[in-house]
Amino acid sequence: MPLAASPDRQTALSQRHTTAVLLLAVVVGLAGGALTAYAQGWLPARASSLANSAGAWALVAFAVALLPRRLGSATTAAALALFGLVLGYYATNELRGNPASLRTVELWMFAAVTVGPLLGAAAWWVRHGRPGQAAGGAGAISGLLIGEGVYGLRVIGDTTYPPYWRGEIAVGAVLLALIIVVQLRSLRGAAQAVAWAAPVAAVVAVLLGADPLAS
Repeated sequence: MPLAASPDRQTALSQRHTTAVLLLAVVVGLAGGALTAYAQGWLPARASSLANSAGAWALVAFAVALLPRRLGSATTAAALALFGLVLGYYATNELRGNPASLRTVELWMFAAVTVGPLLGAAAWWVRHGRPGQAAGGAGAISGLLIGEGVYGLRVIGDTTYPPYWRGEIAVGAVLLALIIVVQLRSLRGAAQAVAWAAPVAAVVAVLLGADPLAS
């Protein structure tokens, strides 16, 4: 019968796991940001919105934040992933001769360090939180996707590919249903998740429609 790991060994293993996850967040972020910069020129018109969608980056940060075992590590991982995405994207565009304004870069950096921890908390709640927390996390990520999809259809649908935004709404709804079935497993949890998703979607749609870069 194998012996249980000593407390010191368990602590060391936990620290190694956390370090590995944080390094992964940085690498995934930088690589994803660089790929986004190139994808904007590679993707066909029907899929081009994938490389211009905040929802795609949010999903990356959310997925990375599912890996840590502690809340603080999850929020840090998501923030690092988003920060890496922003840095990788604008650094790649700079090298390609497509520099962005300092104000634009600052805005997205600010979003990375503010929205990132929220996505990390949502991911940790979904995987490790109590039922009410899991419902809130599910509503947050699905509401973000649905809200951006609504914004895309209502505000920029004439200049982009509308089926993409409908697809993003569908992904948000399917993700919400999946978390309800796998994690929440109750009508009460489902109702709580939907109650979170609706206002989050509304807020996201309004904020994106405000276009802070134009103000």
